[in-house]
Amino acid sequence: MNYEEIFQRLIKRLASEMSHSDLTLVDRAFELARVAHDGQTRDEGTPYIVHPVRVAAVLVNELEVFNGRLVCAALLHDVIEDSPTTREQIAEMFDQEIAQLVWLLTKLEDVSLADYLSAIEASGATGATLVKLCDRLDNLRFLTCSPRTEKIRRYIRTTETYYLPMAARTNPYVHDQMGLMLDVARAHLAAVSSQ
Repeated sequence: MNYEEIFQRLIKRLASEMSHSDLTLVDRAFELARVAHDGQTRDEGTPYIVHPVRVAAVLVNELEVFNGRLVCAALLHDVIEDSPTTREQIAEMFDQEIAQLVWLLTKLEDVSLADYLSAIEASGATGATLVKLCDRLDNLRFLTCSPRTEKIRRYIRTTETYYLPMAARTNPYVHDQMGLMLDVARAHLAAVSSQ
């Protein structure tokens, strides 16, 4: 299934849960993400836009979060990091709340992973923590498609150290799913290493 089909299913699911104005925001977020990530690809060879759409789908379909601003943040979470789009432009196109969520989810190079995740978790009521956990869960689900064993090792290590404890504090379902995906990644790495 391509990203457009995933997004259309997402919109269909949200149609009965969101106002028309929130659906319009989600559609606009998808378009901005699609343009911002145009020409970018993931390790597994898919267009990059597949990832933010899947993150939004995890949030909606698996966690049943129907908050329009969080769905927009899921779709836009890598836009500032991976394109010339700025926080100010997102605020102009959407609102300050969505811009703040996307900014929280943006990993700046000079900030350590521990500090980055602490800031997200400290923002508690914004819902950014759930979006970040959905982001990591999607990355874990497709980690074995990466040809880079060092990346797989790093993801296993950082997930065990930071994301799994955060998930344990935030959402039992995501915690369990991450645990399962870590097992898959470890088994994959062991199989690759023994070749």
